[in-house]
Formats: sequence, C-alpha cells, structure tokens
Amino acid sequence: MPAPAPPPPTDRVADARRRYLRLMKLMAAASLLVTLLALAWFHASGTPMPLPFLGAIAVAVIGSMMLAAALMGLVFFSAASGADEAAERGPDPNP
Repeated sequence: MPAPAPPPPTDRVADARRRYLRLMKLMAAASLLVTLLALAWFHASGTPMPLPFLGAIAVAVIGSMMLAAALMGLVFFSAASGADEAAERGPDPNP
C-alpha cells in the first residue's frame, strides 16, 4: 500500500484560498453588475415583463456566472494549493 502524499504546505494553501475568495468576490460583483444591466435593458425596452420573469432572469444570470466562477476557481485553487501534485506523480512503482 503506497504511503499517502504529504499535505501541501499551509502557507501555499492559505495563499490559494485567499486568491480563490478574491476571485469569488470579484465575480459576485461582476454578476450583480451584469444582472442590473440586463434588468435595466429589459426595462428600457418598454416591453411589460412580470416580476417573476425578472426574478428568474436575475437568478439565472447570477447563478450561471457564480457557478462558472466557482468551478474555474476550484481548478486554479487545486493547482495552486498543490493538491494536484500527488496525482501527477502517479502510483508508487515499489508497492
């Protein structure tokens, strides 16, 4: 049975976590801005839209942007924190 990989250094993980949280905060602000712009565009078009439809648009825009940001950020977090290094080494040749 191969020995488990040592955990990555905590300062590296903490730095990766800080960058991930900064990315998520920036993307939350960007998704709110895009949502407000989309709602303003619908309002400016003059077409009457029911409130539940506007709420669904807001949820869809924010949800899709935050999901994309979370998945992209987790890929970067995994690479930056060193979690991928054990997978790159492959199995232990001397079992």
